[in-house]
Amino acid sequence: MTLNTSHTNGNRSFTFPKKEKITSKTLIDRLFKEGSSAHKYPVRMLFLTEPSYQEEFPQILISVSKRHFKHAVDRNHVKRIIREAYRLQKQELMEQFPVKPSYIAILYTSNEKISLEEMKKKLSLIIKKSISNTTD
Repeated sequence: MTLNTSHTNGNRSFTFPKKEKITSKTLIDRLFKEGSSAHKYPVRMLFLTEPSYQEEFPQILISVSKRHFKHAVDRNHVKRIIREAYRLQKQELMEQFPVKPSYIAILYTSNEKISLEEMKKKLSLIIKKSISNTTD
């Protein structure tokens, strides 16, 4: 039995391939140093835009603190929720940005687990908040 991980709805793709994940340590350091930030409890997002970036979707980093979740099982569960929330609405989220970011870090700052529906709302709210901060 094969598992189909490429889900589509019309012409929209709900995948999260490896090329959309940040793997470079220097890029991660640059994102934390130079990136702009927005926070909506329990999520903090860092954005970095690079004019030479040509991909359709930005590269993403998802982080859940070991300080808040001692067990890897719990950290991985929260990361799965974040990834799924992003994956299901990445098209809508990217359309909200006036200038599309090249790299995004999503940091979970709470010590309590979150539901998928709540995480979807938080991601949308934090992007709206970041847009209002850049226009002010």
